[in-house]
Amino acid sequence: MFARSTLTTIGVALMLWLGAAVADSLTRGLLFEVSGCETAPSYLFGTMHSEDPRVIRLPAPVQARFDQAHGFVTEAVPDPDSVRKATALMHLADGRTLKQILPSPLYDQTVVVMASLGMPEAAIQTLKPWALVTLLSSPPSTTGEFLDVRLYRAALAQGKPVVGLETLDEQVALFDTLSEADQIALLNQTLAIHGELSGVFQRLVAAYVHRDLSTLSELNEMYQRWGAPDLAERFHRVAIDERNARMAERMVPLLAKGNQFVAVGALHLPGPQGLLQRLVDRGCRVRAIY
Repeated sequence: MFARSTLTTIGVALMLWLGAAVADSLTRGLLFEVSGCETAPSYLFGTMHSEDPRVIRLPAPVQARFDQAHGFVTEAVPDPDSVRKATALMHLADGRTLKQILPSPLYDQTVVVMASLGMPEAAIQTLKPWALVTLLSSPPSTTGEFLDVRLYRAALAQGKPVVGLETLDEQVALFDTLSEADQIALLNQTLAIHGELSGVFQRLVAAYVHRDLSTLSELNEMYQRWGAPDLAERFHRVAIDERNARMAERMVPLLAKGNQFVAVGALHLPGPQGLLQRLVDRGCRVRAIY
């Protein structure tokens, strides 16, 4: 359960803190052709960390580009060693327990909610507050066959070279840059709205299926209004802006190879700091093809 939370965006609901898209041509679509910055066009596909059948069923245009691609680029390669290392980083390593960190009412609430999700008190004692946030903010899972995982396995089965834009360690380490006070505040906020998240997930899936990046951005704004703006801004910088900058920088040399299929969370695509605009700023041409 812990491992799946680090596979892509480390929690779909958390990724709702995202700015508005910058141009009409980049506000609708999930599959974008990227040209002008490589020897041959490549394709950037927005994924969702979901096992909903509507999400994991690849549309024909997406499947065709995936099958013909020479290489597969993902956010982070979820090989077993990386997953084990990233999972270890989700745990406290200074001898303290969660009960010693959280205020008593918040701890009691956390225990009750996590137990309702199948995690008893003993199982959460050494988890960092941000790790609990990611677990609470991820959609319920029965199969673990999320879209990003399926794409990774399909790429391996087809013998494609697989490259990650980040390591799982890097993804997890970003959350450790948040102060403990911010982590506790995020946990408190997430518990406060936990009952609303199921509806948020359903709206996210609906927007995703309709390839509506504008609505994804609007959902972001709605979610931001639920929390403290200053905390949202700090989280946004850590979880979105810094990651987008790093992924764009590492993506461009990979695109230069041509005919790469790049899959990242769809919520990383739009916005003035999103990957689509960052590629345009680097001289690439980007157009939606699905």
